[in-house]
Amino acid sequence: MNKNGRKIMKRTPEEIKEQIEMWLDEKWRIANMDDARPQDMSYYDGAIGALVLAGYEWERDEQGKHLLYVF
Repeated sequence: MNKNGRKIMKRTPEEIKEQIEMWLDEKWRIANMDDARPQDMSYYDGAIGALVLAGYEWERDEQGKHLLYVF
């Protein structure tokens, strides 16, 4: 528990990576929907940019699935 009495949930680096990949998959789908707004793609692009600044490299396959690499 932390100093506020809340239980701390610990995630492994692999769990965090998988969650981010799934989140990016979702944002990519939203940004490419027929009724997508320009800000949907801007939100996705901003997320990718933040990950690159944090030291990640990434790939997206033809189905829109993301893979992250930390170096």
